[in-house]
Amino acid sequence: MSDRAVQDEVIRYLADANVRAQGPRQGPISAGEAAKAAQFAHFLARRYYRDRLARSFRNSQRFRKQTGRIAEEVVDGAEFDRFLSDCVMGSLESAQRVGGMARAHLSTAPAPAAWWPDLLDYEYAYFLQAATAERGASGDQPSPGVSAVCRRFAWALPEMLPRLRAGEAIGDDLRREVTLLFSRTHAGRIYVVEVEPEVERVFRATDGHRTANEIAETTGVPVEQIHSMLVSLAGIGAVQFPA
Repeated sequence: MSDRAVQDEVIRYLADANVRAQGPRQGPISAGEAAKAAQFAHFLARRYYRDRLARSFRNSQRFRKQTGRIAEEVVDGAEFDRFLSDCVMGSLESAQRVGGMARAHLSTAPAPAAWWPDLLDYEYAYFLQAATAERGASGDQPSPGVSAVCRRFAWALPEMLPRLRAGEAIGDDLRREVTLLFSRTHAGRIYVVEVEPEVERVFRATDGHRTANEIAETTGVPVEQIHSMLVSLAGIGAVQFPA
């Protein structure tokens, strides 16, 4: 094996609990090193998810005095310990599990205000982008980005977050529905954009199976606009085109 191939095998062994469960076999990790490698893999996973939880749930962290909790505490809990036996670091499924732990942990704390559930849903969706590094297999038709999600909120989060950071009061003037699209590019840049209803329909109809014409029929949007919308969505990682 080349040095690069050995490096890739070591990274895969450390990142994927399923690979470690198969044993070292003929890979670069010997049977005698397997226990130490597993311990190091757990250390890396805790560090990886703790960092991304801290960055993604930073707004809810401001209310630690009221809630008595912060998102990254779940990394030291029993549920996370059990998760480590299935963890595939950087996968969407693992991000969903860890993000779900954090959201549940904070949801059961005393809510600072009526907008608290929306804030946690926002941070959960953001965390999926921050913690997902895998690239989905491209099919024959446009498909959604691996971690891209579209969510409706009862509160105007884009306006609310700056007020939270500034320590300003959140009034009922911000209680209005918004639809936000969360996505991540292959380069790792995260986008959160407010979208109009027709863009939401196009994103939800882009499932990897429908052609542009079929998306147009499903959404009622002219096919010419479909093409331009898909290109724009692909630019922010919300959609991916066939290779």
